[in-house]
Amino acid sequence: MITTYSGQLVRIRPFASEAEWAGFTREYAVMPNAHRGPQWYFANSALQVWNLFPTEETVCRFAVDRLDTGELAGVITCGLGRWQLSGFTGTGLLERHWHNGFGREAKLLASCHLFENFPIESLWSDTVATHSRAIAGLEAIGYRFAGILACAFPSQGEYEGQVWYQLLRKDWERMDYRQEVRRS
Repeated sequence: MITTYSGQLVRIRPFASEAEWAGFTREYAVMPNAHRGPQWYFANSALQVWNLFPTEETVCRFAVDRLDTGELAGVITCGLGRWQLSGFTGTGLLERHWHNGFGREAKLLASCHLFENFPIESLWSDTVATHSRAIAGLEAIGYRFAGILACAFPSQGEYEGQVWYQLLRKDWERMDYRQEVRRS
């Protein structure tokens, strides 16, 4: 199975060690951002999540590295959904790496991983309804609006709407970027 995918801006790869994962989760989860705020549950569960890495059959987490600096910019979580007909992607970037296209490309690379390795027909992704840049990013890479859940997404101690987007396999197969992705 291919485990490393590189685009023009980032590559996604397995986390190298527990220390790398723990360092990332500490910084990502504790540093409040405009949309999530501190995520203590995520920081506190980092060790348990790391211990699941080798045994989880339906979820994997890739490190997102910047190609220009080699710096760890974030995480992309990939998984299989119900009945293994669908999958999902979830991007978490450290705030200093926002607004550079890294999250968009990480999702595109994760879609290659999921569609090329599993017989799924669609991918799902969600974000907080007030996060206009994340929504624009999903739409820019081919995801289509599928619906909203009111008051379902934790954001700065309150609950906001959670918007859901979907990318179908047939739409992904028509995308040009797939040929430019380097796999190893």
